[in-house]
Amino acid sequence: MLSNFKEMLAIEQSNRMVTQESLVRKRIAKVEEQLKRLREKNRRKELTQIMYQNLGGNGLNTVKEDLIDLSWLIDQNLNAIGNSLHLRIESFVPEEK
Repeated sequence: MLSNFKEMLAIEQSNRMVTQESLVRKRIAKVEEQLKRLREKNRRKELTQIMYQNLGGNGLNTVKEDLIDLSWLIDQNLNAIGNSLHLRIESFVPEEK
């Protein structure tokens, strides 16, 4: 394979290298995005665990950043519950004639 590469014209070699380089860059970007999503998912799980520990009576043993993020997560959960209840109420209320 290496001998084939060496036998190619310089332009073909350059084009093939650019193509491979762009493929590698795309793959790296994709993996970095996956890593970002996994970190966010893990952070949510961590905060959810902290929330349930505190609801279970364990004292707050967190730093300010965790408390801010926990507050955001609780707000998100409350909004989701509110939206769900609103949709259920709308589906059960008979329409007035």
